[in-house]
Amino acid sequence: MNKIFNNELSAQAYNKVRAMIMSKELAPGQKIVQDKLAETLGISRTPLRSALQMLEGEGLIVSLPRKGVIVKEFSDVEIVEIFDCRMALEGTAVRLFTNHARPYEIKRLRDLFSPFLDGDIDNTTYQHADAKFHNMIMEGSGNGFLHRLFQQGNLLVCIDLIGLIRLPNETLPEHLAIIEAIEKRDADLAESLAKEHLNKTKQLILKKISE
Repeated sequence: MNKIFNNELSAQAYNKVRAMIMSKELAPGQKIVQDKLAETLGISRTPLRSALQMLEGEGLIVSLPRKGVIVKEFSDVEIVEIFDCRMALEGTAVRLFTNHARPYEIKRLRDLFSPFLDGDIDNTTYQHADAKFHNMIMEGSGNGFLHRLFQQGNLLVCIDLIGLIRLPNETLPEHLAIIEAIEKRDADLAESLAKEHLNKTKQLILKKISE
């Protein structure tokens, strides 16, 4: 009975700490003071340690010698690597999606960005729409293995944690162009535009690294 209770507490602690990381209440690079966090969550150290082990397995936190447990902060090199993975996976996904997406699925993509067409863009709201756009294409690709690779690599989580690198007024037309290519059932163009969209951000990071 105690084991079941502890597992439930660990699961609750995991969900709460993960939500704090995703909302940046626990910010990238921030040290997690376990005693303080356990007190905040109203639990003992044992279920919190289990939760932190799960989060470390997901790559959301890291244990560093002499520094303790730190919320993961992505380096520019790691972000470039993430975008390389995204270009490979999402390029394939958008091609598959274009070939068999139903009209209502394409409409859902366009509806994500319709609130921003008047030029009044809230960055946080746009970031959520951006992440949902890419995930909807991955889910709608019809390739379960491809979608699992995307999930297992925690790429959607990485997208949320990294945040917007380019401004919405630059990426919004790119999203709309991808959707238009999908509507025309032009898989070659849709794949090319999706990869170009991601590559522009990658090149921006590479430029920053070289400076």
